[in-house]
Amino acid sequence: MSNPLHQGQVLLEIKDLSCKIGQQNILSNIRFSCLKGDIVGVIGPNGSGKTTLMECIAGLRPQHSGIVDVSGKAIDQRDRHKHFFYQPDQILPYPDHAVFATLNFFRQMMNVSQVRLRNVIDRLKLEPVLNKSAKDLSRGYQKRLLIAIALLSKNDILMLDEPFEGLDIRQTKEVVSILKDEKELGKTLILSIHQIADAQRIADNFLLLSSGKLLGYGDLGMLQTVAGLKDGTLEDVFVALT
Repeated sequence: MSNPLHQGQVLLEIKDLSCKIGQQNILSNIRFSCLKGDIVGVIGPNGSGKTTLMECIAGLRPQHSGIVDVSGKAIDQRDRHKHFFYQPDQILPYPDHAVFATLNFFRQMMNVSQVRLRNVIDRLKLEPVLNKSAKDLSRGYQKRLLIAIALLSKNDILMLDEPFEGLDIRQTKEVVSILKDEKELGKTLILSIHQIADAQRIADNFLLLSSGKLLGYGDLGMLQTVAGLKDGTLEDVFVALT
């Protein structure tokens, strides 16, 4: 379905995406669209299908049916790496290597400048840990390392799984600001977020999932209407729809 909140060309459209494992439906007919520069928060409890949805869109997990459309063109599963960068949660690349060596490897692989790498390091405050191995970092620093790798990507659509997990309140606020800056640069972000309060801080639109089914998609006002509420928080909406 097209996003009626904005005027402009739809960048990404997901059409009736479904995923099965055996006979079990993991995702059922998921439909949503977003424009360039949108931040979409994928909201739902553990087991709702958030990670599976992102893996299917990125082409890492085969979908049972549906279409992933970018700029009006259906993208085959094997070609989605050209459009999407997906950063999973709790998967630490090269844990025995120093942080700087890992970041510089991804910089070279993604063909971005040293200036961009330095900018990312500075913004995520990674300077104190550049010589430490990734496995020896705190959970917060490991998360910032993963976000830094994602920000080095030149792809138009970044998908981050639980980008705020492991961050304290101050760090979360800083990362929200950084991701909003990427939006201003034209990046489109799809963020899987467990904490509804974090989602409300950053997302333009919210995709609500429960047991692999789409409960609603849109901004808070639209979702309030879908839920039959005159007002209320995103949490109120989610509870009403479930």
